[in-house]
Amino acid sequence: MNPRRLYVPVVLATLAAGGLAALSASRTWAHVVIATDGLPSDSVDVSGSDAQPIVTALAVVIVTAALAVLAASARVRRGVGVFTVLVAVAGAVVVLTGHGSVDDAVQRAIRESPAFTSTMPDYDMSGWRIVTVVAFALSAFLGGVTAWFGHTWPTMGSRYDAPSAHAEPTSPDSEADMWKALDEGRDPTQ
Repeated sequence: MNPRRLYVPVVLATLAAGGLAALSASRTWAHVVIATDGLPSDSVDVSGSDAQPIVTALAVVIVTAALAVLAASARVRRGVGVFTVLVAVAGAVVVLTGHGSVDDAVQRAIRESPAFTSTMPDYDMSGWRIVTVVAFALSAFLGGVTAWFGHTWPTMGSRYDAPSAHAEPTSPDSEADMWKALDEGRDPTQ
């Protein structure tokens, strides 16, 4: 398979994986119904962002890194790919080892509930936490693909580069030369 064909699918998949990680972090990770005698029951939901705010930030970094691949040079893409792997692995580790922060967030939410008395009820975990880990794992894989094959992918043309500081100023001979100088980023009046 030609590695150049991986360019668009890998960039789009990395965007999707980072977006999925951000989306799943904003969903309910823990749910509990507080029922106390003499008080109306209350339902408490804790999202991944409530429990571990850094998870959403890491997901946004992955989305940004995927967009950076579009404008990066071949050499920089390797660095972006490695950076994506590191961020994605860090995100997965934070989610997998952060069960205590979910417990703390649930306990805070229960204490703030009007139905809370003194008993801490058990809560149910949803599957969104696992979806977040899978999205980070996929992002790490795609970052590795970017680091490995990114240097072979097409880059933006030189016309998108900043004007060169070493360009010699020339005086335009015709109106067409003046427009050409403007297109090249040179001042035709110098």
